[in-house]
Amino acid sequence: MRSQLTRSVFRRLLSNEGLLFRCPTRASIHYRTRQRNALPSVVRAPTRRTLFGFSSKPARETKEAQLDPGLATMVQLSVRQRLQAQPPPREQLLKAWITFFEYKNTSKEVVNNVQLGHALRTYKYLQSTRQDGESNLNLPQMRKAATVLRKIPKDHSPAHAEFARLLYEDCLLERGRAGNLSDSTKDLYPLVVVLTKTGNSSEARDLVTSQQPPAKVDPDGLADANTRRLWYQVLSGFAEEDNELELLRTWETLEELGWPYKFEFQRIMVTFYASKNNIEATKKWYEKPTKSSQSRFHPFGGLIQTLLRFCVRNNELEWCKTIFRDLLANEPPKEIWDVVLQWAAGALGKGVEDVEKMMEIMIRRSLGDAGPDAETINELVELAMSLNDSYLAERYIALGQKFGIRPNAKTYCLQMIYRSGAKDLRGAQAAYEELQAEEVLDNEDLPAINTYIRALCSAKVLNYERIISITTDLSERQKRLEAGTTCALSKIYLSRAEDNELIDLLQSESYHYTYNERALIREVFMEFCLSPETDTIRSWTAYTILHPLLDETTVAQRTVLMKNFFSRGRCDMASYVFGHMRAHNMPDRRPVLDTYVQCFLGIASCADREALDMVHNMLKMDSNIEPTTALYNSLMLAYTACEDADRALGFWDDITNSREGPSYQSLEIVFWACSRKHFGDVRAREIWSKMRRMEIEVTGKVFSAYVGSLAGHGKLDEAKGVCEQVPKELGTFYNAIPGQNRKDLVEEWAKDNYPDAWKELEKLGRYEHEEGHMLFNMKREFKA
Repeated sequence: MRSQLTRSVFRRLLSNEGLLFRCPTRASIHYRTRQRNALPSVVRAPTRRTLFGFSSKPARETKEAQLDPGLATMVQLSVRQRLQAQPPPREQLLKAWITFFEYKNTSKEVVNNVQLGHALRTYKYLQSTRQDGESNLNLPQMRKAATVLRKIPKDHSPAHAEFARLLYEDCLLERGRAGNLSDSTKDLYPLVVVLTKTGNSSEARDLVTSQQPPAKVDPDGLADANTRRLWYQVLSGFAEEDNELELLRTWETLEELGWPYKFEFQRIMVTFYASKNNIEATKKWYEKPTKSSQSRFHPFGGLIQTLLRFCVRNNELEWCKTIFRDLLANEPPKEIWDVVLQWAAGALGKGVEDVEKMMEIMIRRSLGDAGPDAETINELVELAMSLNDSYLAERYIALGQKFGIRPNAKTYCLQMIYRSGAKDLRGAQAAYEELQAEEVLDNEDLPAINTYIRALCSAKVLNYERIISITTDLSERQKRLEAGTTCALSKIYLSRAEDNELIDLLQSESYHYTYNERALIREVFMEFCLSPETDTIRSWTAYTILHPLLDETTVAQRTVLMKNFFSRGRCDMASYVFGHMRAHNMPDRRPVLDTYVQCFLGIASCADREALDMVHNMLKMDSNIEPTTALYNSLMLAYTACEDADRALGFWDDITNSREGPSYQSLEIVFWACSRKHFGDVRAREIWSKMRRMEIEVTGKVFSAYVGSLAGHGKLDEAKGVCEQVPKELGTFYNAIPGQNRKDLVEEWAKDNYPDAWKELEKLGRYEHEEGHMLFNMKREFKA
């Protein structure tokens, strides 16, 4: 077999080319040069071979989309239902639903609105398609899902309450089938929690009343613990809803039945009125005697913290002193001592030295392990953070170390937060490194690390390596980033053209966010793509990342992106954006009438016939679009700009035959089309004469367009006669008349007859057309 290598070598030598060794840098430049006029995409460098034939570096593969276990199958059901297509097999959906809630129960993660919508839709499908002999959800599986739903996201939706109701009803049915009608509270409590946390406390109270009515308690004030827990939740729900009337009415009902005023009730009532800054009611409910076997005052530390902040806000420091005086006189537990220290530091303005003396007293009076600890220091640090005093926070940490109190994980988390806020990134890094040696429970370090990452991203001097190191560590731990952090990282990756890192980030994180959180990320991309400082290639690359990963981008937003590419002179890119909308499988993501209009206007500004034919064919096959005058106007503009005035005037006929009829914009466009058509001046006179017969009021822009239609066909004297009526249209007259000789005649005539108008026109300036004649700087506005 003949050697192709030898033949190639001799061919190059004979043509005086010599042997060319491929330089990676030169190759990439050559590659970019060849691709400059082609439609760009997320370009990956071609694989090159080294001297010995080995690949220099394996191609980097992007991460797969990371979804919670089971969620992908449920999403598939949602998509197919919207498309009215065949759903996935029922057994797969059943397994996916169970797997999803087992994962959420184990990881203790919240089910966000997006995930809950898919889970609820799957649950309804499973329950509605159940047939005899098929496996179905059992009672433990439904109870596990109900337990997971007790964690409510901040932006909860009505679907949370709907899902909880369905699960409760089906749990009752399942227990009925099994003959187990006891222990109803176990299934009732998750539903009550969801209802009270989603603004349905009245419904929760009626439900508890029907299932666990508040019976009269015994003389000792004893009641079933599960029943008390339900009523605590109902009262807390009314308090969160700021429903004072129902809160008092519910408590009065319980009090009439002999329910004792225990600490749980005290916490609910006092916290409610303190949040409203109702001084009289707060004092009344706090001083109301509680049922206690020890003393009158035995409140929780959290309640005392609430009272402390209430007294500071309302200048009730004297009453606050009496509270703490009574507490200290009755051998308070450590949690009360911690609040006392905060009271001294915050309300009384005591310095660190005074707090130190109080801690010494606390140690002398405490027994066993009741002295100050890391939590005591952490609460003082939080107090300093609330005062926005990072220096004071550092002094409290140093005070703890003076007493031999070693910082714990929470201390380092707090340090990261306030040091990041103070732009002390070196100090925050030191706290982060100390945190690595601590045991972290329930992901308590994630908020602090997210805060630190955002601070690094917004720093004047970007430490990119440190950002990558921290995010890689979180990725290895399989921990989630907050949406705000993902936004900050996206900005960094976009600005540095780190496309692979950006795709990996979005693949890992974006599918765990709600629609509102994903919208924040989408805004980052929109801002980057639309920024005048972003070059066209980078803008297109960002769009190609945005398009598949954030699929819910609205038609309005995609239209803005499309118009942006038109304004950059890249009709090919804009047409692809339109094509992505047209090919979308979701009806609400497909182009509407205005989208077509804006697309044709953009094509007119670029005069791209290939794009015009493509989009026009899409319009012909779109049965959802009913043509209007605006649409015909945009088509007229596009075909006229693409030098097909005959086709453009065909749309004028469609407009005149339509019920809507022409607009003033239609008249402007048709006269422009006449100026570009052979013997179009004849058609222009016909239209003008018809307008005059119908006594249509002529606007300045329509008049200007008519002058242009006459001048465009060299009708110098006739255009002069019309222009004498409106001298301000001299610019249109001059630009439309063909040939430099005729333009010179127009200029001479205008200077003699309308010198003032011509001087104003000359202020616009002129430029030389590619054919050699001069034109005034007057840009045509493409409007439909």
